[in-house]
Amino acid sequence: MSVQLMQVAAHLRRLIAERSGVSAVEFALVAPVMILLFMGTVELPRAYTTGQHAHRAARSMADLISRRTLTTQEVDGVYKTGRSIVAPYDATDAKIILTSAGVYLQRDGSFKAKVCSSNAVNAVKYVASTDLGAPPPSEAVDKARYVIAKLTIEYKPIFNILPALNAFSFEREVTWPIRATNGKEIILPGGVGCPAT
Repeated sequence: MSVQLMQVAAHLRRLIAERSGVSAVEFALVAPVMILLFMGTVELPRAYTTGQHAHRAARSMADLISRRTLTTQEVDGVYKTGRSIVAPYDATDAKIILTSAGVYLQRDGSFKAKVCSSNAVNAVKYVASTDLGAPPPSEAVDKARYVIAKLTIEYKPIFNILPALNAFSFEREVTWPIRATNGKEIILPGGVGCPAT
């Protein structure tokens, strides 16, 4: 029995003194953390820049439709421009809603914005006279007109490590004053002018 204990003790001493597997164990402990850090340093900046591109696209589309009433073909060009601004991120399925809005003074002295005309791709356009709530402060004037570009793009992560990113989407909405040089309101294709009240 004592011989067996001595053999076990000898094996334990050799195991404790053995250093050839230490690097492998250290790597096994550190590697998952390093891989997650790497994935995070790729995914988080990519998500941030996707949001920034989406905002620039919505801003550009709002500016383009604020200049004059456009034909259906010209509005299709605005959609194409918005998608190209989002590049290199895929905006093929992006939901885009372009809206022309009017501001109306209420009896209580507040202002309410309503949809005058709307156009959309991959989304449902707003119905005329839909209440949009309070207008932006810069447009809180009776009979003011402005446009809205809303872009929603689904984020497609490179690494499938965070389930929350798989269903995440960026929604950017930009309001823009009318810049039409002829002073007329903007009417999007298929729509009509803003109602008087």
